[in-house]
Amino acid sequence: MQSDEVIWQVINQHFCSYKVKTPKANFCRNAFNVTGLCNRQSCPLASSRYATIREHQGVVYLYIKTPERAHSPAKMWEKIKLSKNYAQALAQIDKELMYWPNFLQHKCKQRLTKITQYLIRMRKLKLKESERPQLVGVKKKLERREAARERKAEAAARLEKSIEKELIERLKNKAYGDAPLNVNDDIWQKILDQDVEGAEDEESEEDDENEIEEEEEDELEHEFVSDLEDESDIEDVEDGFQWEAEEEEEDEEEEQETRPKKKRARVEVEYEEERAPALQI
Repeated sequence: MQSDEVIWQVINQHFCSYKVKTPKANFCRNAFNVTGLCNRQSCPLASSRYATIREHQGVVYLYIKTPERAHSPAKMWEKIKLSKNYAQALAQIDKELMYWPNFLQHKCKQRLTKITQYLIRMRKLKLKESERPQLVGVKKKLERREAARERKAEAAARLEKSIEKELIERLKNKAYGDAPLNVNDDIWQKILDQDVEGAEDEESEEDDENEIEEEEEDELEHEFVSDLEDESDIEDVEDGFQWEAEEEEEDEEEEQETRPKKKRARVEVEYEEERAPALQI
């Protein structure tokens, strides 16, 4: 049988690897310590009957140590899984620690509350991770390498296009004859198609020019001609129109002068003056 008092005297007065001394209080780094303080009631090593709460991967467990299992350290702690519901977990603690000291019951419930709160905060932060901007590392060396490859590819493409353009011009000018031997069939067919398209364009332009000329000839064939041949005849006609307009204006003025003027009625206006009566003394 182990003696709890002897163990505590050794831990308290001598050395303990879990003890952390500070000016205000001593703390315990043992994972099974229910309060985190180094004292007689909270020490899991100096207590043969002990209970604590631990969390593993989001699941909360109740650990219980009894003196009956002290002879087998591998089975010293009994592990009981607690419900995710906070109220049901408290009921389980009350049931398992019914005849235990009130100190351990209270501290186990307090530790369960703290663990439940930080699990809730962890879930909320996990949900908000998708909304937060993700930091992506920049690989400058890889970017420089890809940029250099792009520049080289663009230069090669420009060179190939210039060579192809020069060959096409030479084939069009028939620098290698009517049917060159070492020419790709696709390129040769492309040149022939361009020649056919050019001939069709020239024919369409010639047709358009012929149509325009025919329309101009039709317009020249149909003209509107006056029966007055000379310019003097046209001037005489214009003078005649002006003379007729002047005669009409003179006739209108004579009619206005000959019209009798209407006499207006004579109206007389009389004014009466009112005098103030003389004052009698």
